[in-house]
Amino acid sequence: MYDWELPDPVLVAWVRLRQAWEAIYKVMEVELDKRETTLAQIDVLTILSLSKAPLTPGQIASYMFREKHSASALLSRMQRAGYVKKVRSRKDQRVVKIRMQPKGEELLKQALRSGLGQTHKVLRSCLTEGEMKQFDGLLKKVRDCSLKELGMRTEPFPLTTGVPGLLSVVGAT
Repeated sequence: MYDWELPDPVLVAWVRLRQAWEAIYKVMEVELDKRETTLAQIDVLTILSLSKAPLTPGQIASYMFREKHSASALLSRMQRAGYVKKVRSRKDQRVVKIRMQPKGEELLKQALRSGLGQTHKVLRSCLTEGEMKQFDGLLKKVRDCSLKELGMRTEPFPLTTGVPGLLSVVGAT
């Protein structure tokens, strides 16, 4: 990979952001490939694990910043693999909710320990806790400005059970 030195600081920041994402994704992808899964599948399972109640495909698409049809196709593949189950609402048959299955729970635990655990290890090895908080703040700022440009905004994740359990699995490398 080349270390770009360009006169435009915005372009340099963009290139570094892309390079950092691609490099950290490769670290994670090696471990996810061993489990024959993808980051998108792990994203869905993580979202479901943080929710007290089953979510609709539309809610999951929104949290993943994807189109509904794209999330729906992903959820169909995950259902065929046994990771999730689509359940129709008893009150309104048009409403579909997604429930994580035991096979999905096990996959998530394995992925958090391996792929995301490796990512956790890399970030911890190169950033102090203070730098991590500063980095997170800057990423949020860029995300929020981008969403504003699109006429969107972030909202708190509803129905959360809390992240500490999730973090303890990720940290267990």
